Amino acid sequence: MFAGTLVAAGTSSSFNRAVLPYLSFERMYQGPLRATRPPLMSNVRHSMAAKPPSHSYPTLAAIAALAFIVACVSHEAVGHGGMCIAIGGHVTLLTSVYFRCATGGPVTDAAGPLMNLAVGAGLYKVLHMRRSLSADWRLFLALAMAFNLLWGAGYFIFSAVTNTGDWAFVLRGLALQPSWLWRCLIGVLGVFLYYRSLALIALHLRPGTPLVVPYLVAGAVSCAAALFFAGPVLPAVREAAQQSLGAAVGLLWLAYRNSSRAESQSSAMLVDHSNGWLLVSALVTLGFVASFGRGFAVGGHP
Repeated sequence: MFAGTLVAAGTSSSFNRAVLPYLSFERMYQGPLRATRPPLMSNVRHSMAAKPPSHSYPTLAAIAALAFIVACVSHEAVGHGGMCIAIGGHVTLLTSVYFRCATGGPVTDAAGPLMNLAVGAGLYKVLHMRRSLSADWRLFLALAMAFNLLWGAGYFIFSAVTNTGDWAFVLRGLALQPSWLWRCLIGVLGVFLYYRSLALIALHLRPGTPLVVPYLVAGAVSCAAALFFAGPVLPAVREAAQQSLGAAVGLLWLAYRNSSRAESQSSAMLVDHSNGWLLVSALVTLGFVASFGRGFAVGGHP
């Protein structure tokens, strides 16, 4: 009996040494997994390193506010106001949404949107020639170009549809007939210019660049200025919304298109935090709201 037990034990021991290593869970599963599975901390470090850099949205909003103010001043003051003075007229009212010129005419009415297109084209040329500019300056110039081009092109469409605004005043001032035909013509021209403007803007506002924030900031600045108008406020706010949120609606289309494209976040113009942009924008915006918002007369003939 004892000898049989020893034989059985010896046999069992030999079986364990020969067979069990091949049936071992450690050998069958953990060995291969240990060789192929990366450590947990390595995954964490990798995900942290791959996280894309984020924008400073306060600085982005500050830059957008300045860019819209450039477009508004170009339209109202430089375009309408400059042409009024150039032809010997007198500016009787200059605000962020209204302009009146004594002894003005169609040429004064047309000067506002045409100045927007001229400024936008000039800024496009600057961006094309000065590629070494910093990201924040390129973004400022690109947004100023966008607001100017979309305002100038959009006014053709707006006047064609509503029969009001600068180009409607031009058609009535020149007594062009039939009016419906001329409205159709300026509408077609506006659609073409707006489409071409979006194509030019897309070259400098690359995928990954936030566009909804600048769009909303433009509307906020425009409407905030109109709230200080000395006359009826609600019509002024409506005009402000049309020239900002209405004219620049193409930015929302670009934002939607860019969100569905495959380019990475690295292609965007990263906006870093800048106290300089925040300070300058705050001062300029407050000055714009306080002066252009309320409105004032130039030339001594209020």
